[in-house]
Amino acid sequence: MPDRLNNLPDESNPLRTEERERVRDELEARLQANGVRFTGSESDDQIVALSNAFELFDAARERAGADSMTNTFESSRPDDSRFVVPQRRDDESTDQYVARIRAAARRLADDGKHG
Repeated sequence: MPDRLNNLPDESNPLRTEERERVRDELEARLQANGVRFTGSESDDQIVALSNAFELFDAARERAGADSMTNTFESSRPDDSRFVVPQRRDDESTDQYVARIRAAARRLADDGKHG
């Protein structure tokens, strides 16, 4: 007998909704732990975009040899402020913030190529 829940559209399927919410909660918790702020109005796609941008930044920071524990938003003495994920401005949209994190990741990657 086929599982009728798996044939429902995602928004009608309680199992998929629960999984989507769980994944979103995990992404938000990880991002918040790394200093990424939310307005509370972000869509699922925007949370994924923030997560992807942060991952890009974190990978560039790692390739540059920076310590992600020392170079945090909470650190009073980061090794180098370039290695700290940019903080969200109060008037900044999610898309603008994603673009700024990605730009910071590109700068780190470019600095690594030239340094």
